[in-house]
Amino acid sequence: MKKIAYLPVLIAFLILVTISSACSNQIDAEFSETSPTATPQLVERTDANNIVIGDLGRALDEYFVRDHPLFSGAILVAKDGEIVLSKGYNFANWELKVPNTPQTKFRISSISKPFTATLVMMLAEEGKIDLQADLCSYLADCPDQWQEIQVEDLLNHTSGVPDYTVLPGAREDSRDPHNVSALIDLFKNEPLIFTPGDSFFYSHSNYVLLGAVIEQVSNRTYADYLNQELIGPLQMEDSGVEMQAMILHDRASGYQIIGTVLVNAPYLDMSNAFATAGMYSTVKDLFRFDQALYSDQLLNKESLDRMYSPHNAKDGTGGDYGFGWQLSEYLGHRKVEHQGGINGFHTSFSRYIDDQATIILLSNIETEDTDSLVAGLEEILFDQN
Repeated sequence: MKKIAYLPVLIAFLILVTISSACSNQIDAEFSETSPTATPQLVERTDANNIVIGDLGRALDEYFVRDHPLFSGAILVAKDGEIVLSKGYNFANWELKVPNTPQTKFRISSISKPFTATLVMMLAEEGKIDLQADLCSYLADCPDQWQEIQVEDLLNHTSGVPDYTVLPGAREDSRDPHNVSALIDLFKNEPLIFTPGDSFFYSHSNYVLLGAVIEQVSNRTYADYLNQELIGPLQMEDSGVEMQAMILHDRASGYQIIGTVLVNAPYLDMSNAFATAGMYSTVKDLFRFDQALYSDQLLNKESLDRMYSPHNAKDGTGGDYGFGWQLSEYLGHRKVEHQGGINGFHTSFSRYIDDQATIILLSNIETEDTDSLVAGLEEILFDQN
């Protein structure tokens, strides 16, 4: 599978808090049972919530059971719009041995970006957002260096706005709650990396600003607008923007592996993730979103085609990113996708839009190599055609 050049920047979000802080205290001996060299206790395959259908479903399931027995998370794979595998593996909470299921809620991190981009395009269809309009026409107190940025530049990461998640002090800032204005203040006075439109640079700041634009033109909070206009109509009852104090049933705990030891992930206040990486969801709800994008329920064909098209910067970079979607292919199968990484979680959402095939992988271990896992699933999925 083609490696995306900006993936290391995306992964930067999941190390807002340094690993060294997690290592500063002695790890209790009880965690040794989670070493990758140990034999894991697997979730029973007879769980009524799991779906394994036909030879293809069994082959996909066996790939994880046999080759990746320590994978912790949930997976959904569909072919021709029909689910062949939907299953949880290992534990949503390793301390309490609560199993992962297709109903387990995970932080999906940057998979939030396709949702934000979809909301922007919905508002554009309604005439409430002009993609070629200046950002500052929608935001008050806009700094001078943002005057040439267009909304479209935010969608395709050609704005030149630096990534707030890797600025000095980001680790400390991420532990404290921030409202939208305070979050923008973290990077508002930073100089641009380049003139808007000149180059491509993947920056979480772009989608924070898009969230602020959505709030301004809709006169609603980002979370409310998302819930009322997208999540509600699609009946995605197990999805939303994570609020730090909320009691969220079936929420997965987040972990990382340091050396060969499983530890709890460092703390992150989720208000810092906002419209760029702040959502939680399940594999089943993401599949509902996936299927809706094959209809006109959310967007018309023209809008979808724009989202799935490369938007090259003047220097030729950015050809593998559309509006909120990474663009690639697998053995000639056109693919739109997004990965996500945040404290305790690593996620992948791959859509093969000419085949109506889908691979959704949500892990509650942030150090999971989702690229290689998806590559293995792709090989099985398309060898079965």
